[in-house]
Amino acid sequence: MGSKSLVDLVIFDLGGTVCDGIDEATGLANVGPINALKFSIKEVWDIDPDYDVILPHMATRKLDHLHKILSTPSIAEEFKEKHGRPPTFEDAEKTFNTAFKRILEIDEMPGRSEPFEGVIDMFEGLRGKDILIGINTGFYAKAVRIILANFGHNHLIEADCGADEVSQARPFPYMMFKIMDDLGVADVHRVMKVGDVYPVDFLEGYNLGGYSVGLTECGNTRPASAWKPMVHNGRELRPVEWFESSLSDKEALFKDWLRESADNGTRLPYPMILIPHSNQLIKLIDEMEQIEDLISSFI
Repeated sequence: MGSKSLVDLVIFDLGGTVCDGIDEATGLANVGPINALKFSIKEVWDIDPDYDVILPHMATRKLDHLHKILSTPSIAEEFKEKHGRPPTFEDAEKTFNTAFKRILEIDEMPGRSEPFEGVIDMFEGLRGKDILIGINTGFYAKAVRIILANFGHNHLIEADCGADEVSQARPFPYMMFKIMDDLGVADVHRVMKVGDVYPVDFLEGYNLGGYSVGLTECGNTRPASAWKPMVHNGRELRPVEWFESSLSDKEALFKDWLRESADNGTRLPYPMILIPHSNQLIKLIDEMEQIEDLISSFI
C-alpha cells in the first residue's frame, strides 16, 4: 500500500489542531481539557491552579498532566497546607478517576468537538491523494472516542490512539507506531505529524523519524515566534515559517543548510515546519512535493 504523495499517513492531534479552538473568554485554545484539569483539582482538593501552571504540560497524558500540576512547587505547598502532606501520584489518580473524566466527558468536550472550518475539506483532500489519516492525543481512549463521535466525519479517519493505549505517550512516538501498525504503514519517513503544542507535538513526529508540522495560529502555541529553535539528542531543530517565503527561497535555504553541514562536518539540521492552520495542510504538502528530493534529505 502507499500513496503517490510525499507521505502515506498524516497523524493529527485533536484539540487545538482540528477542533476546540481559541476560547473568546480566556484567549486559550483547547480550553475543554484545560477547564477539566482546573475544575477537577478544585473539586477534589480545594485548590484552583492558575493557567500558567496548567499550560506548560499541554499535550501530555492527562493523568501525568494532573500529577505535574500537583507537583508544581506553589501547588504542592498549598496542598501540604490544606491536607497536611505533600501530593502523590495516587492523588493525581484520585483526581483523574473521581472528577477529571466526568467533567471532561460530560461538561467540557461535547460542545467543543466541532471541526475547524476547512478541516473536513482538508481531510477529503488527503484522502483524494490516497493519504491515510490518523488521530492521537493526550486523552485516554474513551475520551478520544467521545470527541470523535461528536466531531463526526469518521469515515475519513482510519485509526486513532489514546494515550492510555501505549506504555509511554508523547513526546515518545509509540502512539504513532501503533497507528502505523494498525494501518500497515511501514516507512516512518513517509509519515507526518501535525500538532499545535510546542515542543511535545513536534518532538513526537521528530522522534518517530518522519515529518513534523507545527501550527501557529489555531492552537496552544501562538504566535510563530513561540516555536523556538532547539537542540534535541544532539541535532538542531530550526523553525521554518513555510508560507512566509517563496518556494524558491526555501529551496535556497535548504541548500544552504546542506552546504553548512558539509562544510562544518555537523549533522543536518531538522526543519521545524510551521503553518498557521491545519486547514492549509494540502497546500503545504503540494509545495513540499515540488522539492521532495531536497526536503527528504533532512528526514
